[in-house]
Amino acid sequence: MALYKQSGVSVESWVEMTARGPMHYETDRLNDKATLFFGQDDDYVLVLNRQNLAQVISLGAKAIADLETTGPADR
Repeated sequence: MALYKQSGVSVESWVEMTARGPMHYETDRLNDKATLFFGQDDDYVLVLNRQNLAQVISLGAKAIADLETTGPADR
């Protein structure tokens, strides 16, 4: 059961990761989905269809570009 729902996004939990946290993925080509696993025991799992995965990656790329344009004093 989702903790919060609004605008098509369901939030299940808050996750913070260390720099070296283990990650891997599996693809489900039949259903056009990817499952991303995070943590030593796959503690956090994110399942996205192809379109949502592309949106998350695009958003992440924009965030990385924004972080690269700021100096350490700005962070």
